[in-house]
Amino acid sequence: MNLCKRLLCSTVLAAFFGFGCGSAWAQDSVSGSISGTVSDATGAVIVGATVTLTNTDRGQDVRVLKTNSEGYFTATSLPLGTYTVKVANPGFKTATVTGLQLHAADALTVNKVLVAGSASESITVTASQAQLNLENASSSGLITGDQMNELVLNDRNYEQFLTLQPGVVYGGTTDQLYVGSTAPSGMANTVNFSVNGGRNTDNNWTIDGADNVDRGSNLTLLTYPSVDAIAEIKTLRGQYSAEFGRSASGQVDVVTKSGTNKFHGSAYEFWRNDFLDADNWGNKLVTPATAIPKYRYNDFGETIGGPVRIPHLYNGTDKTFFFFSDETRRLVQYTTGTAFVPTAAERTGDFSNSYTGLTSATGPVSVCTAYNATNGACTAYGDKITTIDPVAAAYIKDIYSLIPVPPSLADIAAGQDPHALLSTVPNIYNNN
Repeated sequence: MNLCKRLLCSTVLAAFFGFGCGSAWAQDSVSGSISGTVSDATGAVIVGATVTLTNTDRGQDVRVLKTNSEGYFTATSLPLGTYTVKVANPGFKTATVTGLQLHAADALTVNKVLVAGSASESITVTASQAQLNLENASSSGLITGDQMNELVLNDRNYEQFLTLQPGVVYGGTTDQLYVGSTAPSGMANTVNFSVNGGRNTDNNWTIDGADNVDRGSNLTLLTYPSVDAIAEIKTLRGQYSAEFGRSASGQVDVVTKSGTNKFHGSAYEFWRNDFLDADNWGNKLVTPATAIPKYRYNDFGETIGGPVRIPHLYNGTDKTFFFFSDETRRLVQYTTGTAFVPTAAERTGDFSNSYTGLTSATGPVSVCTAYNATNGACTAYGDKITTIDPVAAAYIKDIYSLIPVPPSLADIAAGQDPHALLSTVPNIYNNN
């Protein structure tokens, strides 16, 4: 292998290893814990029993530890996922608990009573799907990734899942929650949720343990991960431990997906179009009928995750993982805008048959036809300008030549300003 190939391989390995380590750190920052006590049939605690915690999603023995003098073990900062807990000690049958689901901020308890026998014998128990929190009095709610993919969202914004939690009230005026710092209307996108009666500015929002709320107002999120990239959302509504400080109301913890030993991914597109819309009945009461406002909405993306494998160089199975997500939103809403512009005759300086006001009457309109260049005072009036200032002429040529003229007198409705130019204006609101 020549030097260039070696450098290339080293760079690729460094990139993958750095990505894998960074991903693991981010997962640990929003993690859970498993603890418990090991005893025998008489109730006496067993000291020095070996407890192995295996993340079956990754195929990793995440933690191997011994029970202390009180028969107690605890493992904190565990990556989220499905776990198997195996307890072994000489003279006792090996006890195994499988299918243990560890979610964000979980503090699970696994107490095991070992039965006398050979260590080669095993007793396996499948964990209950409804795990009880015996460690603290925290009040919380969980939305899993499967639930997010199955539930209907009108704008694929994960904020909407908060309203499924008891004690959470949304105080906004619309259920259309856009992503990004501002909405198409130009107003700020505020996270207007009250948790257990608390202020909407007192919630704490995190993604993989990193702060995700603008600390200026505490009402605007910094980033919006794709729904397909979120593993789960944990909402702590009260009585949470001291590690969740700084905010006095709800704690909204978003955990993104991680790669596993199996490659997995998705591709999708959600779209809306005015072609699918029914016309408003009021639009057909006027002649000619008002057309359905144009609307374009396309939301598409893809995800992929799995183990890092570089043929002949590195096999990251059970060790190093990656996950990638990309989502693109294209939103175009059309609104009617009104501009007030001069007529074709007025653009040439002819006001002899101009509109006189909001009525449909026409006639000569007095304008300034000459002025004092020194002080700008008007020196003559009339209805036709014979000499147009060069600057004004250039403005008319370069600017007004691009602007359509307003409707003719015969085409305007009574009471409409004759200088009004109505046009359909697209409002583009894209997000990646």
